[in-house]
Amino acid sequence: MANQDTWSGPGRALNIALRTAHLGAMALLTGGLVYGAPADALGTGTILTVATGAALLLSEMGHGRGWLAEGRGLLGILHVAVAGALFAAGFARAGAAAALVVGAVASHLPRSLRRWSWRRGIAPGGEGG
Repeated sequence: MANQDTWSGPGRALNIALRTAHLGAMALLTGGLVYGAPADALGTGTILTVATGAALLLSEMGHGRGWLAEGRGLLGILHVAVAGALFAAGFARAGAAAALVVGAVASHLPRSLRRWSWRRGIAPGGEGG
């Protein structure tokens, strides 16, 4: 998939499907947390959230070798790290809230910041996927 243009055709459709599935899974999990569902009832939402998130990260990494050094990759790592750490520490509601905030900010950054790289600075013309 690395050689394919991930912003057109099947690659884009897959990315949209994964993002939609991840948002839906996280909505199930977050709703359960907010309404105090018992831990055993949150299992499916948790598994779906983690699985779709992992698939989405893999899809996003297919955008290019420098993805992890760019703003979008760094925020993806932050999204997983903060949510995972809070969930592991027993602060599931805070983990869900942090994941929501970091994910929303990362998804709506201007292209120049998404493509900014700690290795090369701003992408030429601030452009890119």
